[in-house]
Amino acid sequence: MAGGASKEQFVFTTDRAGSQCEMVLRMDPRDGVLETSRVREAEVLKVARDVVPVPIVHYADYDGTLLGMPGLVTSFVNGVTKPPEAGSGVSGLGTGFNAEWRAKLAPQFVTHLAAIHRINVQDPRLEHFSVPDRDPRHPALWEVNHWSRVWEEDQQAANPLIAVTENWLRANLPECTEPVLVHGDYRTGNYLFDAETGDITAILDWELAHIGDFHQDLALSMTEIFSCHRDDGVKLCSSLMTEDDFIAAYERATARKVCRQTLQFYRVLSVWSLAIMGGATGLRAAKAQHNHQDILLTWLSMVVYPLSQEILTILDPEN
Repeated sequence: MAGGASKEQFVFTTDRAGSQCEMVLRMDPRDGVLETSRVREAEVLKVARDVVPVPIVHYADYDGTLLGMPGLVTSFVNGVTKPPEAGSGVSGLGTGFNAEWRAKLAPQFVTHLAAIHRINVQDPRLEHFSVPDRDPRHPALWEVNHWSRVWEEDQQAANPLIAVTENWLRANLPECTEPVLVHGDYRTGNYLFDAETGDITAILDWELAHIGDFHQDLALSMTEIFSCHRDDGVKLCSSLMTEDDFIAAYERATARKVCRQTLQFYRVLSVWSLAIMGGATGLRAAKAQHNHQDILLTWLSMVVYPLSQEILTILDPEN
């Protein structure tokens, strides 16, 4: 299957007693832009299916005993990630929608995000998920610690901005008293929709799901590389709506109040983690030739430069 930059994906058809069914094999490469757990991905797909459209998990090989590498077999879901007339880059970068498509997709985008954030984080099916509730700063701290460790293990060259940003994040940890299930990569490019009706048919790419602060999903959707601009220059989050409209719609759907200071923290965290994925983990996999998309991963490493500029802009918007 085309699309994506982290997993090997194959469509195949089963034939049982004359009944055919399309399925998807989603399998880890030797190395990729992300190192995540298929156990957790399977768990969250089963729980999320109660509230949002997601592929059905039919089989999981958590340790690669039969597949050679960890993988999942799920149902095949019909849909597209962009309308036929829209342009886009790889992995959802640069996807654009006209006003008609935005009107169809934006309300669903917010509704599904609100539903995800209402999932009970104590659900026993989320067996391999930890709830960061011992200290209100733990949701933020756990994320900073995770990506700091990834950078330490995968960096290919020193980058002062990565270190400076980490210091800023540790000095500005926000509090979160009600952790939610965070999708972790909620944006245009990671959902399918019907090309005729515009109905969202599946929310995809749950591998970064964790329990944390709801602001993190909002922040990721606001990242520049996953957004576009209208003809008047106004930025559209995930190519769907303005930042103010997105925040207002989310607040109406959830009765939560978005804290702009907390949102700023998670915007920096999101961009910082993306820079680490592209400029460290993905590049390491490409250099080792442990990935079927080594050329793509090498190209994606260049995203560090616009991401670095975005970090500086968020922290110092006046300059």
